[in-house]
Amino acid sequence: MPIEMTDIERLAQILERSGVEAIEIEEPGQSLKLVMDTAARRAASPRLAAAADPTGDNPIIAKADVAGHFLAAHPWRDKPFVAPGQRIEAGAIIGLVKIGLLYAPVVAPAAGTVDAVIAETGAMVGYGTPIARIRPLAESSPIN
Repeated sequence: MPIEMTDIERLAQILERSGVEAIEIEEPGQSLKLVMDTAARRAASPRLAAAADPTGDNPIIAKADVAGHFLAAHPWRDKPFVAPGQRIEAGAIIGLVKIGLLYAPVVAPAAGTVDAVIAETGAMVGYGTPIARIRPLAESSPIN
């Protein structure tokens, strides 16, 4: 079965969203290798961050440490671990990555206020995929 152009476009979108740099698919009689231009994306990101963050603060990005499916809430609960505007401490659980029957926590690398949860629940994430954006607290702002 030939690989359709719409399939290739969809795979490229998935790679871009998940932060995966390359994928290679081989079947008898055909192969496909997609490599994302990460240099262009990295070069553009400081400008994008500056445009999205007019205050000049440098947001902190919580990233996945493993590959799997992202969960914003524990499977037995409806309430997500964090919500935009919520203050959190370093090490707070932001979400989970489901790997088979295991759940690995995604933790906040620093204290701050959750600016946005970037990853969508159920989305496939890879190592280093951005999960949440955290605005660091000013030194004089205690966490309540």
